[in-house]
Amino acid sequence: MTKKILILTLTAMMLSIAPVVMAQDVQKVVPIETEQQAVSISVTESTLHIKNAAQQVLEVYNLAGVKVITQKIDGNDKAIDLSNLPKGCYIIKVGNTARKVYLK
Repeated sequence: MTKKILILTLTAMMLSIAPVVMAQDVQKVVPIETEQQAVSISVTESTLHIKNAAQQVLEVYNLAGVKVITQKIDGNDKAIDLSNLPKGCYIIKVGNTARKVYLK
C-alpha cells in the first residue's frame, strides 16, 4: 500500500468508529430520570397541604384571576396557613399542577 492509501484507510476506519464511541460515552454520562412522584394538593379548613413539590413555586389565585400568594415550596411535605384569605374559591397552582379549592 502506498502511504496515501494507508492514511485514507486509517482515517476512514477512525471516522467509522468515532460515532459509536461517542454514543457509548454519552449513554454513560447522561442519567435518565425514571420515576417522578405527582404533586398532591389538599385543603383542611384553612390549611393547604402540598406533597412532592420541593423547590417548586406555589401560586394562589382568586376567582377574578388575581394572584394573592406566591411562595417557593422548600420541602416535600408543606403545610401553608391560608386563614388570612377571605372564605371562598381559589385556584392553587404548583408547578404544572392546578386545583380548585374552597376555603371555609
